[in-house]
This record gives sequence, structure tokens and C-alpha cells, in this order.
Amino acid sequence: MAGKPDRGGDSGGAGVAWSVLGTLIAGLVAWGGIGYLLDRLLGFRALFLPIGLLVGAAGALWLIVIKYGRTRDEGDHG
Repeated sequence: MAGKPDRGGDSGGAGVAWSVLGTLIAGLVAWGGIGYLLDRLLGFRALFLPIGLLVGAAGALWLIVIKYGRTRDEGDHG
């Protein structure tokens, strides 16, 4: 019908939301863990952990924008 919005299936929005959340958590855990290990190996208290968390969050957001930022109507106009 013309009045109903397209929700992308029964659980399409939930699947995307879980994927976004998983990407964010994975970026934080992976790069935060690398920062933590660098802190331990190099003898710092909390230098690389916050840097790793920032890099992980920024990288995860970048991947999310690349994967989900485009709408379906945007084609390759380039």
C-alpha cells in the first residue's frame, strides 16, 4: 500500500542495529586491547589504552558509515 513505509522485512532494522552495535564493540575491544598490551609491554600506565579506544571508535564509525551510510536510491553516479 502507498501509506505504509517499507521496513525492510520483519527484522531488517533490528539486524542492522545489532550489526552496528557489534561493529562498535569489536572496534573498541580490539583496538583497546592492542593499546592495553602496548601499555603493559612498554611500561606505561595509561597512554596507549585511551589512544586505542579512540582509534577503535573512529575506525568502527568509519566502517559503519561506509557500509550503512548510503541510501538505496544513490547509485554510482561517478
